[in-house]
Amino acid sequence: MGVCLLRVYRKVIMVDLSHLFAITLTLGAAVANASQNVFVRKGTDKGKAFDAVMIVMLINSAVLIPGVVLLYYPEYHLTRFSWISFIGAGLFGTLLGRMLTYTSIDTIGASRTAPIVASQALFATVFGILVLGESLTPIHGLGIILIVSGVSLITWETSHNSLNNIPRRELLIGLIIPFGAAIAYGAEPIFASTGFNEGTPAPVGLAIKTASATLGFTLYLRWKGTLPAMSGLYTKNSRWFVLAGISNTLFLVGYYVALEIAPVNVVVPVLITNTLFTVFLSAAFLPKRLENVTWKIVAAATIVVVGVVTVTLQG
Repeated sequence: MGVCLLRVYRKVIMVDLSHLFAITLTLGAAVANASQNVFVRKGTDKGKAFDAVMIVMLINSAVLIPGVVLLYYPEYHLTRFSWISFIGAGLFGTLLGRMLTYTSIDTIGASRTAPIVASQALFATVFGILVLGESLTPIHGLGIILIVSGVSLITWETSHNSLNNIPRRELLIGLIIPFGAAIAYGAEPIFASTGFNEGTPAPVGLAIKTASATLGFTLYLRWKGTLPAMSGLYTKNSRWFVLAGISNTLFLVGYYVALEIAPVNVVVPVLITNTLFTVFLSAAFLPKRLENVTWKIVAAATIVVVGVVTVTLQG
């Protein structure tokens, strides 16, 4: 009896330690993600949002793809269906979501973009109900109400206290863009989950997402005739985008390693704190002409985070 209790105790301690390590990793990932938003905001002050997308994706690819190829060789546990799923996740989340997010940061700021993009949990819930047949519980409903309330407050505050006297029409478009990013990010888990169900490891899926997004963005710029030469990306301002790329890569590594050792309902609620970190870092390190962080923005971001955590824990 005593031996059995000791084994159970050791197992509980090991689980708690693994969860604690995952939480620590996730907090680091949240700070890295928030730092990325601040670096992008700083860089797009005099640079282009699409240059940021390209540089960040190139850094992601240079670090993640070789690492996954070496670590998982020769068994990647890929099927035709998982290939298609992760390519779809890359085109929706990594490519479209990031393009819209960076454009939104350039237009209305990081402190306003991050909470609106965090409403992806709302859209993920809706897609899960419509596509995967998941159920909507009263707790889900409460979380959705909180998210909608927080985002509505941010929208109202932004429309009444816009930076640099942005014209009303441009401001309206600027507010629509992060909602587009939230929808794209919300659709991504639908694709990714089907890939994971095929038995593909998360880092392998991440590498495919990154590669497909980078290739897709390159082809898009070539089609538009705006693909920059590599030398054109090396400007004085691009150092902020390089820092954003490093931060984003650290975020992805920390996030996916955490998911490997702890369940989603432990990792995601901690990760969503990146929204608050973005608001606080913007207030601390960015000039007011770039980020006018008011108490209403802080309150609204907090409401959104609570709503997202509620939806995630219930899910």
